[in-house]
Amino acid sequence: MAQDEVVFGPFTHSAARGLVKGGQAVKLGSRSLAILNVLLERPGEVVGNRDIMARVWPGLFVEEANIRVHIGTLRKALGKNDIGTDYIENVPAQGYRFVGTVRGAAGDADERPPPAPPQSFPQPLPRNIDRLIGREQAIDDIARKVVEKSFVTVTGVGGIGKTSLAVEVARLSAGGYRDGAFFVDLSTLSEPALLCANIAQALKLPGIGKASMDGFLAAIKGLNALVVLDNCEHLIEDVALLVEGILTTAPDVHLLVTSREILRAQGEWVYRLPPLAAPAEQDRATTAEQAMRYSAVELFVERVSSNDELFRLTDADAPVVAALCRHLDGVPLALELAAARVPLLGIHGLAASLDRVFDVLRGGRRTALQRHQTLRATLEWSYRLLDERERVVLHRLSGIRGSFTRDLAIGVAAFGAVSDDDVVEGIAELAKKSLVSVEHREQTVQFRLLETTRQYAAERLGDSGETDTVRRNLALQLCRMLTDSQSTSTAAWNAVYGGRIDDLRSALEWSLSPSGDLPTAVALTIGSAPMWFQLSLTDEFRLRADKVLNAIRQQPNPDLRSEMAITAHLGPALWNSQGPTREVKDILARGLALSRQLGDVGYQRRALWGLWLYHLALEEDQDALEAAGRFGTLLGDPVDPGAESMHQRMLTLGLLTVGEFDRARAFAEQCLSAPAPTRGSSLRGYQFEQRIVSLTHLARISWIQGKPDQARQAMEEAMEQALASGHALSLCFALSLGACPVAFWLGDYDRAARYADMLVEKTSEGALFVWRTYGLCFQLALEARTVSDAEVASLRRSSRFAEVYRNRRIRMLATVAPRLIAPDILAEANAGPRNWATAELLRLTAEATPDRDEADGLLRQSMDVALEQGATSWSLRTAMSMARRSIADGRPGDAAAVLLPAYERFTEGHDTPDLKAAAALLDSIA
Repeated sequence: MAQDEVVFGPFTHSAARGLVKGGQAVKLGSRSLAILNVLLERPGEVVGNRDIMARVWPGLFVEEANIRVHIGTLRKALGKNDIGTDYIENVPAQGYRFVGTVRGAAGDADERPPPAPPQSFPQPLPRNIDRLIGREQAIDDIARKVVEKSFVTVTGVGGIGKTSLAVEVARLSAGGYRDGAFFVDLSTLSEPALLCANIAQALKLPGIGKASMDGFLAAIKGLNALVVLDNCEHLIEDVALLVEGILTTAPDVHLLVTSREILRAQGEWVYRLPPLAAPAEQDRATTAEQAMRYSAVELFVERVSSNDELFRLTDADAPVVAALCRHLDGVPLALELAAARVPLLGIHGLAASLDRVFDVLRGGRRTALQRHQTLRATLEWSYRLLDERERVVLHRLSGIRGSFTRDLAIGVAAFGAVSDDDVVEGIAELAKKSLVSVEHREQTVQFRLLETTRQYAAERLGDSGETDTVRRNLALQLCRMLTDSQSTSTAAWNAVYGGRIDDLRSALEWSLSPSGDLPTAVALTIGSAPMWFQLSLTDEFRLRADKVLNAIRQQPNPDLRSEMAITAHLGPALWNSQGPTREVKDILARGLALSRQLGDVGYQRRALWGLWLYHLALEEDQDALEAAGRFGTLLGDPVDPGAESMHQRMLTLGLLTVGEFDRARAFAEQCLSAPAPTRGSSLRGYQFEQRIVSLTHLARISWIQGKPDQARQAMEEAMEQALASGHALSLCFALSLGACPVAFWLGDYDRAARYADMLVEKTSEGALFVWRTYGLCFQLALEARTVSDAEVASLRRSSRFAEVYRNRRIRMLATVAPRLIAPDILAEANAGPRNWATAELLRLTAEATPDRDEADGLLRQSMDVALEQGATSWSLRTAMSMARRSIADGRPGDAAAVLLPAYERFTEGHDTPDLKAAAALLDSIA
């Protein structure tokens, strides 16, 4: 054993070997090991943060949070000591202490100072049996504030962990007070007159007359202690009065209070205990490792493991557990009750049962307080403390599933005998009692009921008979809100309106129910269409809009204007989720006919835009241009700026598709230079973020025109904006029509692989069928790059290739993976009028043609098309094919004559594969 080696528990530590357990090195970072070394030098003593910083980060300034991170890592690695606590104890506002028996090289435990013995107080503090998870920062903050402010109230919803937190703070802070720390549980006390007597008994105060306020204050006057008053909400006024008396009479008594409602007493410093952290809803692909970084998931998994030691969180279960933790709002009691049901229901069964949360989350620990045995009991404890007005407001607010503003709450809950002021005052009181959470977002105040609270209040709303009135009010409020939506940024739009999706679902279901009404369903469907497209939930919108459309058509006198509006949104949704089917064309044609019949120019434009998309997807290029042209005749007088901008983008893609690259580029640059919209969503009615669309087109056009560097820049900017937008449809557009093909053409295959995988992943999440076929196209192209000819033949026979072929992705596939395209399919792709890939398709056909004269003719035709279209990159590829043939025939002069002019047309991108290959070919000729 080395001279500096020490042993504690199953561990051995030395400067040379680090930390070893069972003969195996424990993997820890150098900073964590250095902190452990400092603490082991002085076991049982408090080592200050400054001392740790000086030893571990000499000469540097670091935040205390850095120490906490490494301490957390050490605690996880070390586990529990022989007395069942952490080896490293946090002493609030002082530092850290190593707790455990340490033996030196000779095995003599006396060589090191023994750990500090626990202090003994007249009334022992309660102890948290289970490890507190995710509360390290809260414990530090509260302990520090108790010292600074003398009086702290920890408040929060029932089951959030206030008592456990207060116990831990008291245990860690007790040594800082002459008389120690005392814990007083007031939950069982129902008679305010006995308040002073109960606290005096818990503090074991000497003398008599302590049942009166004056006698109690006289007895406590000389005390130097921390007093925890737990569960004060049902005695709130009496506790507030007593606390003020204690602070005035006994300056050396510090108070830590837990209550679901703040005391509003003089000198009170409030700490609102937040829920445990859970993965965000957008993190649907969370792995087990990623999920365990969140304290809610960590707590849930630890509690499940305590009942089943074989349980391990898998990557497959991680998204379900993350969603479950979100649904339970990170409330520790709810998570513990849920964990207890896993052995019976399993992870997936539990998640599927949470719509019956009060039936499922019951049966807590037998030793727990009665109100913590079930989730219902916890909420009923708070509910009984409300007055009648607060109860009515709480019932009605349960009709709102997401967060809400003051105005939305009034619109939903203010009716009958409840006024606007009653709702506002009710929300304020409910917030004070921790039944409504308050959130500040982008200069607005939002309120929210935790999901478990909302479900409890919804049961009470059902008992009141007001459910239909509340749901009708909510539906009408949503109609007004969606009609007036103003945000121009997708991210800002989502922040304001994206959280309304669950309310929208509920309102639509109600409006189509026997107690609902169809006009409201129509208004909701039309007004919400941008929301569904913003959230890329086009398939769900399709199903809901189809129900509304059928309901309209079943009326004795169908409302044609409502049908027109629904079809305008339903057509593009169908196109995204099913592809360019006959049903899509029929719906769009019906919408166009109705809009003409009713003289509605706006809906004529939308129908033509949908038909333009339909024809483009089928590679019916001229029909698409014709639809764009008809759109251009409906711009209005004076011209509608939004419609004009949309027309320019339609022309950009239409002209790009037929190979008119100069005109397409001019429109793309014109769109990019136009000012951003000043009101309304930037994709309202037209699915995609329009600046991302223009950058995507510019990337593709730039590469074809021989500007690889500009193509790369436009591609990267389009992707940066698409990822930042959080809008899946715009991201799919950028990946499919710009980023993936340009990455291939630039020879950046690693990037192409990342983009292709991203595209398939995104389209799998949102049932975006049209864009999924592009993802399959690019994944096939990547596979075809390196496999044998036999494997290429196998790929051609695959269902994926069949899907790509059936959905007209052959032009694109041919430009990125020519090995996959058989001659008959290549000929089919090259049939018809010229398009954006004609020159390349002709060259590939020539390469596959055995007849020399026919092949030479195809290459000349390819070069003519490329030069006529200004397709500089296609002309270079054709020139290289021609040059190779001339070299093979012994005509190097002819090779140089055709290749050098094509090469010299480039002023950038000389590090790209095509230009490097051309340069090498020219060098071989010289």
